[in-house]
Amino acid sequence: MEPAAAKFLMALIILTRSSAFLFSKFVLEELAPFQALGFRFTLAFLVMGLLLRRHLLRAWKKDAYLGPKSLGLGLLLFAVMGAEMRSLLTAEIHTVAFLENLSLALVPLFLALWYRRLPSARILQGVGFILLGVAALTIGTVGFTLAGGEGWALLAAVFYAGYIIAMGKLSHTSDPLSLGTLHMGFMGLLSFGAALILEGGIPLPQASLTWQSLAFQVLVCSCFGFAFQPKAQQYLTAEEAGLYCAINPLFASCLGHWFLAETLGAAGILGAAYILTGLGFVNWKGLPQERQTCQRSAVNGQQPLTIDR
Repeated sequence: MEPAAAKFLMALIILTRSSAFLFSKFVLEELAPFQALGFRFTLAFLVMGLLLRRHLLRAWKKDAYLGPKSLGLGLLLFAVMGAEMRSLLTAEIHTVAFLENLSLALVPLFLALWYRRLPSARILQGVGFILLGVAALTIGTVGFTLAGGEGWALLAAVFYAGYIIAMGKLSHTSDPLSLGTLHMGFMGLLSFGAALILEGGIPLPQASLTWQSLAFQVLVCSCFGFAFQPKAQQYLTAEEAGLYCAINPLFASCLGHWFLAETLGAAGILGAAYILTGLGFVNWKGLPQERQTCQRSAVNGQQPLTIDR
């Protein structure tokens, strides 16, 4: 695949994935958060499992640790999506999208702490811009606490950063497509379990809009991303892929404005500009060794870091 084609494919994936916030809003009108997640990821697993059944069987026999790895990723994804859905109950799409995607800045910070090294000056500059953006997005919010929608979005960002790091590590030691498919199955089971315990059961959706929204999330936001993002990232550096993911909240905000009449306001626009600037610093001008790692992975036939929603 030519680099230009890979960039187009990556942009298309991000465009479709950013729509997940909007369709989650529609689903939440009828279903509770874990009920919605259970249907989405169980159906996505069944679709991918049916298409890749022989591939999955071969990978399962070849890798004795594929199951535990998939379960670990499923637990992390469960934490990410649970916090995201809770935030969407009370916060607007643009706020959730921008705050959750702070994970792209948290990843290099977490790695710096793990390897006991100071982050580069550019990363620190990017984080400074992002903190200003968070302040601008949340300023004037009535009754803002960590228990509110904004707090849940920030918690989702922390979990999402851990998920990105774990996916990047494990995808180099196991088949990425099998790992992605199986951890969706564990995510679906965990969500249905939480729905039974915390939400009083698993009712079958009745509204046609709910089923249409779930179908789009299953086929486009989940299955399409799992199948094609690793292919696109084979020809992109981690910095390039991260920069594309940084525009996710921008498209999500546009969808919220067009379909739900959400408005950013002056403080929101300023906050969005700060966050996009900070994400650009962190990803576009990131650590040079990340580019070398990504290039070595592509040459060796390994899958680079994958970021899923």
